[in-house]
Amino acid sequence: MELQRSTRNIGSIETVYDGKLEQAVDSDVTLPEYCPDILRILQCTIEPSIASAQAVGERVTVEGSARVCVLYAGEDGGLQSFEQTYPFTRTADINGLGEGAVVTASAKAEYANGRAVSQRRLDIHGMLSIRLLVRRRKEEAILTAAEGGGMQSLQDTIKLSSLEALSEIIFPLTEVIEVEPSAPAVDQVILRRAVALPGEIKAIKNKLLLKGNLEVRVIYRSRDAKTPVQLLHTMPISQIIEAPGVTEETANTLRLRTLALEVTPKPDSNGAPRLLDIAVRIAAEVGGYQPLELPVLADAYSTQGGVQLDTRRLETRQLLESFQDTTLAKGDFDFGSAGIESVQLLSGEVQPVQAALKGDGLELSGTLHFRVVYLDGEGQVAYAEKELPFSYRKPRRSGAAGETLWADAAVDLISVQESVSGNNLELRAELGIVGDVFRVENREVVSGINPAEEDAPAARSPLTIYFASAREPLWEIARRYRTTTDAIREENEIGGETAEEGQMLLIPGV
Repeated sequence: MELQRSTRNIGSIETVYDGKLEQAVDSDVTLPEYCPDILRILQCTIEPSIASAQAVGERVTVEGSARVCVLYAGEDGGLQSFEQTYPFTRTADINGLGEGAVVTASAKAEYANGRAVSQRRLDIHGMLSIRLLVRRRKEEAILTAAEGGGMQSLQDTIKLSSLEALSEIIFPLTEVIEVEPSAPAVDQVILRRAVALPGEIKAIKNKLLLKGNLEVRVIYRSRDAKTPVQLLHTMPISQIIEAPGVTEETANTLRLRTLALEVTPKPDSNGAPRLLDIAVRIAAEVGGYQPLELPVLADAYSTQGGVQLDTRRLETRQLLESFQDTTLAKGDFDFGSAGIESVQLLSGEVQPVQAALKGDGLELSGTLHFRVVYLDGEGQVAYAEKELPFSYRKPRRSGAAGETLWADAAVDLISVQESVSGNNLELRAELGIVGDVFRVENREVVSGINPAEEDAPAARSPLTIYFASAREPLWEIARRYRTTTDAIREENEIGGETAEEGQMLLIPGV
């Protein structure tokens, strides 16, 4: 039996490794002479940055740094700060890493503790977790047709998105800005945050034109101001990045992550520290999906002899939509009898987000964790941590009932505004949301067809009478008698794919 098989290659994501590395941050610090003595510690944080993540052979090396930031009350009761940066290098041996792997590294502080050993010494203990995600594009051949040797095929069609591009590109962004003329000079930066928000993307062959914004928030101390000063700045993003596999026809997904941020005070032409040198490293994660209507074999047989079918479960994903949105989270916090007079420093971060796809929409929920340095009702500097829950709902696009959906979404804190009224602190946080929604389908398909000579058809009469069951598929009848559905239709002058209950059919041989 001479068979001709046709296949089509489709691409998908294969996760090679998804794990965590730990990096301890321990230090015994003596304050430099320019720092006032410590009255009490208010806040200790660790800000990790990733410099690079590279794969050589079957080893991945991650290099980065941990910036320890300590806020404390000085002898005069005022807000003081101290920073120190510690580089680190971590490695992971990953079997089967191979070529074409995309390595993504991100880090966060699990905890940070600072203790004053004396008025001039600090004992710092903390831990970073470094998530290491290694993926690559996997290509597999799908059997789409089989001809010759009397083969009869029951075909179906699956709508899917074939992954044609998967890459992560890291690029720098720099700018020197000047503080407003009415703002005081910069002595020390005590908080820096940046979130990269994608805007328009345009694909040309193997390249992606990316536009967006980097929202930067800086808080600094100045000798000319009693309280820290906040500066908000938007840096435009306009980059052409290499993205092998993307074309004008692919549907492209994009995620931006801020890997490292440095904000350094610099003197202006008059020698006054009124300039800020902003340097950022941004990672752009790109996926390119080719929409396909893929023919697959649900069943097959031969009218000339027996065949052995191999089957498998085929999972496919179809990219339905990529979206960007913003939402607001609001909350009031009562500071009780101690009261709150004003906010000195406010920082926040998004805790892990839960995503749920329900019949009528996508729901995201999570918590914002805020650290607040403030003056209490007696004018003393104090510290508190607050949790603000948030939720977001996106109505789903119209689709078939009962279909299985999968969503991948990320939430970033863009900005936060506060207001104080009496003993209450009101927070209004703006969140940026980027997500992709896929339709997931699992189908049993024929993956291989091989002749089975021992199952050759037995001799039978050229015409057989058969009484059908209710709505019995003609395919099943033809398969049983090793004829064709077209031959049954022609012999009995019927149309459609099923027979009526009790219908007498003449089954011809072929």
